[in-house]
Amino acid sequence: MQTKEAFQQLSIVQQMLLIMDTGYTLLARKEYPLSIKLFELNGFYVEVKYHYLDNKIVSVEVVNLDDVTDDYLANIHIENIY
Repeated sequence: MQTKEAFQQLSIVQQMLLIMDTGYTLLARKEYPLSIKLFELNGFYVEVKYHYLDNKIVSVEVVNLDDVTDDYLANIHIENIY
């Protein structure tokens, strides 16, 4: 099992391979010109920022869920649940 500390020591390429292999996408949002996705990976959370105009990953960061929740709440629409 990958720990948060061990994950942070990996290169961005290794981090992305691990996220794609064992991570779960939780939420996504856009902040021009970034596409930002939140993943759960082995009990911790990772936010990946992808610059879609330059077609490259800008950052892969381990985040505290409480620190990023508000950033995603505006994108959750519950008016059509029923």
